[in-house]
Amino acid sequence: MGRFHIRSFLLGIGIGIIITSIISMIYLAGRDPFEGLTREQIIQRAEEYGKK
Repeated sequence: MGRFHIRSFLLGIGIGIIITSIISMIYLAGRDPFEGLTREQIIQRAEEYGKK
């Protein structure tokens, strides 16, 4: 198999993190954060956090 190079290992982890974050951003960009919540639920949560 040859020698194990720590630099190659770290490069592989870094590339994996970058690809995962790009996929997550694409997935979350098309998602509505208030999906499934009614207007009343949103107002109730805002009041719980001290905003009216």
